[in-house]
Amino acid sequence: MARILSFLLLLCPLFTYAQDSIAIQNGVSQNLAVYRTKVISDLHYNLTFKIPLSVTDSIPASAEIGFLLKDKTLPLQIDFKGSAAQIKQVVVNRKEIPVLYTNEHIVIAPQFLINGTNTVTLRFIAGNSSLNRNKDYLYTLLVPDRARTVFPCFDQPDLKAVFNLTLTVPNGWKTLANASVKDSVAGTDGNTTYHFLPSDRISTYLFSFVAGRFFHTKRRLNGRDFNFYYRETDSAKIKSSIAPIFDIQADAIKFMEDYTRIPYPFQKFDFAGIPDFQYGGMEHVGAIQYRADGLFLEESATKDELIDRANLLSHETAHMWFGDLVTMRWFNDVWMKEVFANLMADKIGNITFKDNREDLKFLTQHYAAAYSIDRTAGANPIRQQLDNLQDAGSLYGNIIYHKAPVMMRQLERLM
Repeated sequence: MARILSFLLLLCPLFTYAQDSIAIQNGVSQNLAVYRTKVISDLHYNLTFKIPLSVTDSIPASAEIGFLLKDKTLPLQIDFKGSAAQIKQVVVNRKEIPVLYTNEHIVIAPQFLINGTNTVTLRFIAGNSSLNRNKDYLYTLLVPDRARTVFPCFDQPDLKAVFNLTLTVPNGWKTLANASVKDSVAGTDGNTTYHFLPSDRISTYLFSFVAGRFFHTKRRLNGRDFNFYYRETDSAKIKSSIAPIFDIQADAIKFMEDYTRIPYPFQKFDFAGIPDFQYGGMEHVGAIQYRADGLFLEESATKDELIDRANLLSHETAHMWFGDLVTMRWFNDVWMKEVFANLMADKIGNITFKDNREDLKFLTQHYAAAYSIDRTAGANPIRQQLDNLQDAGSLYGNIIYHKAPVMMRQLERLM
């Protein structure tokens, strides 16, 4: 009876504020995101994950979330798409509180918060759905709203944060994350713990780590160090591909710096070739992921294949400025980062392949794909309404990737 009474008392503040509060619903509603942007700032995460060797074993993890809270009137919703059973402990400002989990959110009553600096510490079992676990490697892919499937967070693009990451992985595994490794400690249990330097201030969808058995090579070009992690074993493909991969990345950075007059905005530039990666690439800050077969080509690769590789590398590099440095407040503007990345990739490609017929390539690459949607009853505007971040995946498609570049090119020529 005492436990029931305590739980009801805990709920009382939530009922008190229910009339004025943001609805607690699945996903991340735009109303919730707008409210949190107004009251939360100076955000940082200290994250730890212990990765077991067996893919069937769970991953114990912890998150310390520090932030400034401007107004503690309403309950605080922390996004976590998992289950209550995964949440082992919640400590708010050094006081352990009962776990209150509803509709994919950990809810903290105002009585536990202060106007000013708050710290929320959570022990939990990391979610598997976006960890892409394989026998001897894994990688995160958290765009557009999947960070919350792995760890509790404020999963919206305009609440950027500094991430301090600690990974414990089986001995022999390499690691890659948004920041460089600060130090590592080999344990007696067959695992090694890696502590990473603080990341740049980035959105949750750009947080990433890769761990596993990878080959590693590095180059220094134009005064910058590049690290490349891959699993390709075809020696002929490796021999014919490694040099141009590094060269294109370095040339793309130089082009973007010259074009924008903004130096490369982050602390490092590393990348990984992932087998069977879901997309061509993903622009994680300092830790870009590419689908391996888009990078490693046969020595007899066609010119179109070489152009496609250069376009892919240039596209993800352009995102460091368009998307990562300058980020949309809400994913209804995802088209902007994609159209600028495509536009810059085309420009870089025209320099890389000097005999490339720019207009013909642009026509064949974009117009047919754009018309395939735009001439149908399913045509939609480039910029669409998005009420909840859980639906952001539906915005991607030929209109964003192909009609938007046509529109942008027309605008560029008018200017």
